[in-house]
Amino acid sequence: MLFRSHPITNVWGYTAPGEGGLWGIHIAAAGWMCQHLWEHYAFTQDTEFLKKAYPIMKEAGMFYIDWLKQDPKTGLLVSGPSASPENAFIAPDGSVSAVCMAPAHDQQIIWDLFTNILEAAQVLKINDGFTQTAAAVRNRLMGPRIGSDGRLMEWDKEYQEAEPGHRHMSHLFALHPGRQITRYTPDLFNAAKKSLEGRLQEGGGHTGWSMAWIINFRARFGDGDKALEALDNLLIKCTSNNLFDMHPPFQIDGNFGGTAGIAEMLIQSHTNKIELLPALPQKWKSGSVKGLKARGGFDVDFKWKDGVVTSGEVYSKKGGLLTLVYNGKEDMITMKPGERYHLK
Repeated sequence: MLFRSHPITNVWGYTAPGEGGLWGIHIAAAGWMCQHLWEHYAFTQDTEFLKKAYPIMKEAGMFYIDWLKQDPKTGLLVSGPSASPENAFIAPDGSVSAVCMAPAHDQQIIWDLFTNILEAAQVLKINDGFTQTAAAVRNRLMGPRIGSDGRLMEWDKEYQEAEPGHRHMSHLFALHPGRQITRYTPDLFNAAKKSLEGRLQEGGGHTGWSMAWIINFRARFGDGDKALEALDNLLIKCTSNNLFDMHPPFQIDGNFGGTAGIAEMLIQSHTNKIELLPALPQKWKSGSVKGLKARGGFDVDFKWKDGVVTSGEVYSKKGGLLTLVYNGKEDMITMKPGERYHLK
């Protein structure tokens, strides 16, 4: 049932969309859940786990291969009918609508899924008709687009937003937790930043889980001070006395997302490089951390003073190429399983 899940899918086999298009249809849910399968492998390098996870990822991919349709104007593949979760736009006839073809959220998650499938297949040495189709489909996907106002487009057209300060920012999935938009795609990177600023200027980010997303967005942008501001807002405005995240009511997304955001401020590895202190706030100018995990099967401990890493080590569980970015330099080291690299 995973590959066709919706927000109200349950253990009794209910998989139909909800009664409202605004919230009840989430075609990209399975692709997002499959991201966790790949990320588990990316951080642990557990090939036996990946062998079990790959068939699930493949099933989700097979669904999207059938689901995607060719856009008659561009010839690209688009998802739909679908929605950008819980957000709405003003349709040409003046009505409020939520359903369209190719919402950015869908397109970005499907790209992420196929990218993860192809990387998993490479690890498992799988090269068959499905992987070849998956590669071809990914190459034909309609990718992120920039609107005339310089922002990342949320829907298939530049519709007027029904709620410009909406708490959801689903069209920024490719920035986080995805990896399609990074500093290495500067035009999209800047468009995503402008989208975030625009949403916040209109009052967005007012729930706990939404504020947690903002911490992670700010960290991916490398803006430590604004990430810390969002973290403070999460703790002061959106956290109850027992430390439960407040939507309201309680939603644990903000707790998990907030801690993930702190980690993203101190270490990032989604670009196949391990970057230390990518978004360090000025108020955290000196400190230390132990046990941070990075993709590639690395454990990282380090100390810093006045924003500069002074000591630490990287432990490699499985061995492999380590590309380490810190203190304005980039080191490339080939490591053996169980080896420790001491920061200099």
